[in-house]
Amino acid sequence: MSTSASSHIPVLSIPKFKSLTSFDPALVDVLEPDEDQVPTPSEEDRLQAEFERGIAEGDARTRAHYEALLERERETHLKLLEEERLRFEMREAANVSASIERFLDVVEQRISYSLTKLLHPFLEQQITEKLVSAFAGNLRQLTQEKDEVLIRLRGPENLIEQVLEHLPALRDRIDTEITEQLELVALLDETTIETRLSQWLAQLEDLHREAD
Repeated sequence: MSTSASSHIPVLSIPKFKSLTSFDPALVDVLEPDEDQVPTPSEEDRLQAEFERGIAEGDARTRAHYEALLERERETHLKLLEEERLRFEMREAANVSASIERFLDVVEQRISYSLTKLLHPFLEQQITEKLVSAFAGNLRQLTQEKDEVLIRLRGPENLIEQVLEHLPALRDRIDTEITEQLELVALLDETTIETRLSQWLAQLEDLHREAD
């Protein structure tokens, strides 16, 4: 009797696994990480660390010391700079004040000279009139003391005319003589009076030359 081919195929027997419930214990392998062991530093490493720490602390103290010195120097420099600025402003103020005073002196002098030049003819006339008036007043006073005395008057024509205008009552007693001299001269017996017109006009001329 013949055998079927399926009889030669091996049959794998599959075991039955039991389902676990929440109350069934189970063995589980727990893997714990290995702790890294910190190696104990050697004496050389410890000394090197202490050396580096000392260097860092020394560098920090040195830096703080020089920063404090720098701050003090900066404050001193600012103080000196402020003092120098105040001295400079005071010097400049003094220089400006002196310059203004010199300028005002120059302006005042120039104005004075300009006025002298402008007023020169007027001043010359005023001086002449004042001197002639005073001269005529002296003649009037002398004639009151010496009645009927003859007056001999010498000088430039224009000044003699001014004297006569001041002394209309004495015209008959005045003997005039026209001369080229600048001064007026009057003779009353032994008394002589004269003007100092040349001196006054010379001073006025000096001022006029300074103005030029």
